[in-house]
Amino acid sequence: MIDATALLLVYYYDYEDRYRPVVKDIVARYSGNVYNPFPIYLYEPLTKIFSKVIVYDYLKRAAEIGHKAMNREIIELVRRERPRYVIWTSYYYDVFQETLNAIRKMGSIVIGWYFDDEWRFDSYSKYWVPYLDFSVTGSIETVSKYKALNARVIHTIPNTGTALYPDWSQIKGNYSVSFVGTRFYADRPKWFEEVKKLNIPISAFGTGWTGYVSFEKMLEIFQTSKINLNFSGGGPHGDEKQIKGRVFQICMAGGFLLTEYTPGLEKYFVLDKEVVCFRTPKEMAAKIVYYLNHDEERRSIARAGWERATREYTSTAMMAKVFEEIEEANRTGLKPSPIKLRLPLKAHGQISGYYLDWALAFWNERGSGLWKGALWMMLRHYPFAIPVEWWGASLIRFLPLPLQNIIRKLYRLARRGLKTIGGKKPGQSVPTLDA
Repeated sequence: MIDATALLLVYYYDYEDRYRPVVKDIVARYSGNVYNPFPIYLYEPLTKIFSKVIVYDYLKRAAEIGHKAMNREIIELVRRERPRYVIWTSYYYDVFQETLNAIRKMGSIVIGWYFDDEWRFDSYSKYWVPYLDFSVTGSIETVSKYKALNARVIHTIPNTGTALYPDWSQIKGNYSVSFVGTRFYADRPKWFEEVKKLNIPISAFGTGWTGYVSFEKMLEIFQTSKINLNFSGGGPHGDEKQIKGRVFQICMAGGFLLTEYTPGLEKYFVLDKEVVCFRTPKEMAAKIVYYLNHDEERRSIARAGWERATREYTSTAMMAKVFEEIEEANRTGLKPSPIKLRLPLKAHGQISGYYLDWALAFWNERGSGLWKGALWMMLRHYPFAIPVEWWGASLIRFLPLPLQNIIRKLYRLARRGLKTIGGKKPGQSVPTLDA
């Protein structure tokens, strides 16, 4: 136990907060139904390491008081509590770089905790390196990229959670084959087609299937499924492969894992002994048939995976390892000078668009003047980098509804005219006025 305070900066810490006014508009656009149970992933493990842990939900507070006031509040909280560590779980550009610098000047050590670096590092994470003392990533492939920027980087496995301790003689196979996750990444329904040809039912849960399931319900599904499927595609396009936290969660629940292979998985589990992999839909279907017909072998693999995961990969175990490395690095006193990268014009446009979405979310509430502050933040980041068509789709929402409808009608007529003249419809890489 370290006799010190840790401040945990998170976004929608409680699942219910995603339905709060304003936050729900931002979450729907930028996160879909993805929810990280931070109490299990981070808070509870931190309480086993530090004598005091403070949680601050910066997305929730931004929706209540605006971004500038929220950042001032964080600085005042650090000044008052003097935390040894500030752990910032990164959502987007809500916590300012100036805020992180101010925190460091007051003596706190700032740790950036990143998710999905497989597809976010090059467009996002790397620009924050100069404002952090440590970067923690779940992507082993990006460790070398952080080091190339002289960052002090710690690798840990993705979000895991806590272990279940099943009575192995009493586990019921409520589901033959199950999958928990969104329908909308990596053409997942197409993966199921080979299995459907064999008349084997797949029970799918999550956005686009049955809707959101709680973390507790998810673990119950893992434990009571004969076969749990996992796919490695993630990110906005679904073609970035990553080792997901789902791999460890299924094993810690005592479930049998059949997962799409990702390079590096063999560093964590013995393949075909603790987990089983596939690379194609046909191989997935063949292995489903095989393991549904070999109960003892399937149960033996599930138990071996559970033993490995509960011994080495709980959130508590991984958090302890992270801070062992950080404490050791602090004792050496070596602080490399990070390389600062210039933020490209496209990134400025994305940030401007993000704050414009906040302004619209505040505007939709009709009772808050916070939209003005969000528009100021938009102007701060070169708004002219936002695509013109996207500008129009967003800004007309500030107009009265009858005027919005007239503009949309004129816009549709104009697009039909362009289609007639050019012989094809213009590309739609951004939201359109009639979206």
